Amino acid sequence: MLFRRTHFILCGTLLAVGVTSSTCFALSDEERAGARAAANQGADDFDQGKWAEAVDMFSRAEAIVHSPIHLSYIARSQLKLGQWVEAYELFNRIKREQPTPPVPAPVATAIADAPKQLAKLDEEMPSLILNVKGADPTSVSVTMDGVAVPAALIGLYHPVNPGVHRFRATSASASSNDVTVDIKPSSRQSVDLVLSAASAAAAAVPVPAATTPAAATPAGPPHEPATPSEPPATGASSGNGLRVGGYVALGVGVVGVGLGTVFLLAASSKQKQGDDAFEACGGKSCPVSQRAFVDSLDSNAASGRTLAFTSFLVGGIGAATGITLFVLAGKHGSSETTAHVEPWIGYQSAGLSGSF
Repeated sequence: MLFRRTHFILCGTLLAVGVTSSTCFALSDEERAGARAAANQGADDFDQGKWAEAVDMFSRAEAIVHSPIHLSYIARSQLKLGQWVEAYELFNRIKREQPTPPVPAPVATAIADAPKQLAKLDEEMPSLILNVKGADPTSVSVTMDGVAVPAALIGLYHPVNPGVHRFRATSASASSNDVTVDIKPSSRQSVDLVLSAASAAAAAVPVPAATTPAAATPAGPPHEPATPSEPPATGASSGNGLRVGGYVALGVGVVGVGLGTVFLLAASSKQKQGDDAFEACGGKSCPVSQRAFVDSLDSNAASGRTLAFTSFLVGGIGAATGITLFVLAGKHGSSETTAHVEPWIGYQSAGLSGSF
């Protein structure tokens, strides 16, 4: 470990040796104590190999008072978490630090160590190029692990964290299959994402519409009335048709409720992941490098809830339509009353209308 706990100095104690930024003098006693507590807890977490917790604690301390030591601990923890790109940017920031003399030894050590870390990362940082085929790359959205990749990076080799990543490209009328790649350190890899309309069509799940079959008419020669021995079977045929429509509508209801449950569970999971990630990266003081990931989880959770609501709505209409058709089928067994049933959907409302 670069710094020993006994050498870890926060803003409040740095004043005793005459080194820190002028913002320290504007801090209240409560803020200084809070920053010191967060940093001390972060150092404990770092010593115990709790890298995510260390990032969280030092990010909170850094949000109160700036120190190259905070940034060094965060960057080293990110390296352990496989977040090499984020760590590289922090080491670059530390390298550019120009503290006011005299500089305490721990601060000087953090600044001097940054170029060494950058040199090692320059050798081992993997790079990746994303090639989109089948469409104009400027009109395509590409995601890595569900997070949007900036359009300027498509078709360009750029640093990427090692590990297993999932890529997908979509446009207004086409999409690619998911491509999963295990990116190794020091590697230089290329990923091809081929857009096709077939992939986009397969991604959409059509919901069958429930329809009420028209009443059957008796078969016979043209212009020849049915004989007394073959009475019209309008009521029975219509009843059978309504029952068939009832089965179809109930099927739609079951599928809709099932999909709604799946989407709702997925949305709850994404929301929990987003909340955990938000707390892990420092809450309101969450760094910009982590905020995009938290925002993407929140967006996925919101989309999942919308899909769940729509699925439950379709399922409810299907179930209600199916029950109604079965009731009408029973009536048509003894009556020739013409019935008309039609579902309707409005803003945050739905129901059935018709005549029996």
